Amino acid sequence: MTKRLSRVMGSFLVLILLSSCWDAVNIEERGFIIGMAIDLSEDGKKDGEYQLTLTNQFAVPPGLGTPSQGGSGGDKGFMNISSSGTSLYAIAQDLANQTNKMPFFEHLKVVIVSEEVAAIPELFANVMDVFIRNRDTRRGIKVIIAKGKAMDILNIQPENEQVPARYINKILENSLSKTGEMKPVKVGDIHEFLLLRNSFVLSEVSSDGTKLHFEGGSVYKGSDNKVIGSLNKQDMLGYELITGQAVQGPIVFTYKDKLTAYSIREANSKVKIKVTDPENIDIHVTIKLEGEIQETFGKVIIQDKGVIQALEKEISNKVTEIANQSIEKAQQEIGADIFNFSENLHRHHYKIWKKINQDWDHGENYFSKSNINVTVKTEVRSDGVVDESKNKTIEE
Repeated sequence: MTKRLSRVMGSFLVLILLSSCWDAVNIEERGFIIGMAIDLSEDGKKDGEYQLTLTNQFAVPPGLGTPSQGGSGGDKGFMNISSSGTSLYAIAQDLANQTNKMPFFEHLKVVIVSEEVAAIPELFANVMDVFIRNRDTRRGIKVIIAKGKAMDILNIQPENEQVPARYINKILENSLSKTGEMKPVKVGDIHEFLLLRNSFVLSEVSSDGTKLHFEGGSVYKGSDNKVIGSLNKQDMLGYELITGQAVQGPIVFTYKDKLTAYSIREANSKVKIKVTDPENIDIHVTIKLEGEIQETFGKVIIQDKGVIQALEKEISNKVTEIANQSIEKAQQEIGADIFNFSENLHRHHYKIWKKINQDWDHGENYFSKSNINVTVKTEVRSDGVVDESKNKTIEE
């Protein structure tokens, strides 16, 4: 009896393992969405509701291959389709009906939101809600802000890539790993920021029809539920250095009245906050840099005594200036804690934080009243370019 029962159970197990997926969809019936753009419709606001235009970028497999791979030379590797309405989910369903394909979001790389949409209170959060809730979208999808129309970004024609969304994704990934210039914020990050009502910065881009251009950053203020201002490129550098992001790239400064370029290889920061009462909050930021001198104009003898120390001092002064510029803009012009100092207060000074959290970067705005001091410690490596220059003079 036991053997018979075992055989029956084994048969059921085999049937389960061999059965096909009940919800399987053939690959040719899937619509692979790789990029999305969200704009305000030309109708603007209608019957009290904002009208949105959603543009989906679908991959077109026949146009993706090279001639040697059987691709059809002149065919596009993508297709952009737009539709308008008040609900992104309803618009997406309408787009699905237009293509006669089942939308497939697992290859979605980037979502581009126009600055016009992001500047309307609560609209950006409402737009993000559909991506946060949808079980088919990944939390690693990158989100950026477009200067002008978001759909224009999805229409660029890069020379070395057949699909604009893939090109944009590569630019963002390369920038993050090589220069740290554009740190894309992801859907998962935005979900956390919105829940905590924290302020944050989104990369801001534009296009000239063929290339993507980094403009700076759009500041989303959590208490206002909208984008309220922008950071230029230098402001962004200061912001990234203060927040300890993996910045890699040049710092251009003056040494003996001549331009000199320092390349950051490693950067990190540390924040300490001293609080006696809400009116006396001292924030100390220490930035540590390690890198190499990459370029000098004029006569610089690297091996001379004290030259390296003098260069390190000038670099530290320049970075301090950049960081203070970002702090001043955040405190005085924008009034938003883009540096996430609130997290440090919450973690290490909870009693004070409970008293001021409703007035941190809004209301009384204790953030704007805080004393923020920056210390920069720079190290110029003795290898690389510096090592090669030990026995020679670099001249104009």
